[in-house]
Amino acid sequence: MVLMIQGTASNVGKSIISTALCRYFTKKGLDVVPFKAQNISLNSVVSKEEGEMAVAQYVQAVACNKKPSVLMNPILLKPDVEGVQLVVNGKPIKNVESKKYMYSDKEWILDQALKALYKLLEKHELVIIEGSGSAAEINIKDISNMAIAKAVNAPVILISNIEMGGAFAQIAGAMVLFGKFEKSIVKGFIFNKFRGDKSVLGDSPKKFGERFNLKYFGTVEYFKHYLPEEDLFFEKEGIGDLKVDILKLPHISNSFEFEPLFLNTNAKFVENIREDVDLVIIPGTKSTIFDLEWVKQRKDQINGALLNGAFLLGICGGYQMLGKKIVYNGKCYEGLGYLNLKTIFLETKILRNIVAKEMLFNTDVEGFEIHHGRTISHESPFLLYDNGKLDGAIKGRIFGGYTHNLFKNKEFLKKFLNYIRKNRGYNTKDLSLFTLEEEIDRVSDYIIGQIDIKEIENVIGL
Repeated sequence: MVLMIQGTASNVGKSIISTALCRYFTKKGLDVVPFKAQNISLNSVVSKEEGEMAVAQYVQAVACNKKPSVLMNPILLKPDVEGVQLVVNGKPIKNVESKKYMYSDKEWILDQALKALYKLLEKHELVIIEGSGSAAEINIKDISNMAIAKAVNAPVILISNIEMGGAFAQIAGAMVLFGKFEKSIVKGFIFNKFRGDKSVLGDSPKKFGERFNLKYFGTVEYFKHYLPEEDLFFEKEGIGDLKVDILKLPHISNSFEFEPLFLNTNAKFVENIREDVDLVIIPGTKSTIFDLEWVKQRKDQINGALLNGAFLLGICGGYQMLGKKIVYNGKCYEGLGYLNLKTIFLETKILRNIVAKEMLFNTDVEGFEIHHGRTISHESPFLLYDNGKLDGAIKGRIFGGYTHNLFKNKEFLKKFLNYIRKNRGYNTKDLSLFTLEEEIDRVSDYIIGQIDIKEIENVIGL
């Protein structure tokens, strides 16, 4: 069995609704897996095969009680200043120009995606497929939406963001642009992110659907959630008194890993550092050299924060920037010089899940690495991996390392934040945290409670 969730635009809620369906059908006892042929995202994780995949399919895999696999997201595009890095089956293949990729021959890429999908269909009862962007973009050769749906004859549900207005017109426009067979496999639609009283819609959605032979599966009211997002959203501010400034790098990556900070501190993504900041974070980036120049323009702000007693943390590309030298494409660049490090970029990309002991408080942590650089450190190490490898550096109130997702480790996070709080004159406090499993359950229950899930079961053939 198979079901595909497509959207009338980007950011309409395809990922979160797919996640909710993954959890619901898994709880019903079905063997469910997620799939998205192609994802464009700088928020990625390391799969069970130690390949790279988008965070959205990682979350959906967890919702299905499955270990994340590159089969669930065989094509990943990571844009940077030089174009797009093409990741196929978890491994970087090449860098291509954005325009060339958009309009070039994609038969091989589609073939790779379909091979992965067929493997999942052979092994599992139900595959929940997520589309990409808008399903009806006629100027782009489609390998993510109807090309996939038609290949496996998947019934399609369209998602439209009613918060922005024009939701009815988006559904109607998509149906006009679809071909005859494509129209036949679209079974219905869901309005998402509604604000206000849903009763004002009356029976308009149902009558509208009848014009296009579509079922109206319901309207999901807007709600706040804390699941990792594949897209980057910066207009948010954390809850708390400890001020944490995360530099909003032009090519920031893996921004989802800071969600625990937004729950426990006054965290913000910033372009300019607050004068009374307590912790400055230079996050990961897809374009270290380009973003290094951007950070250098704010070095006086970083120096001022350090003089005022703030802490400084660099993660992955941010860690590389903290050093003295970075060698990229044979050219040597001056780093920020806060740590005695030298980084050399190599063609081979390191992708691995890690288990380690961090050296600040001696707690056990888990995370992952995704990077091209190899760093030589002459500072005290930040992490000791279970294989004996050392990572990162500590020098007073400045530290960093390659390991992503450190803040999901509750014991480390509590000691880390309270260590900074104590040094900065705040009282220590307990954490406000939830597990990914708990948030998936909350989100799924909320969404399933607002849609006609029995009709969707009929569409699948249950």
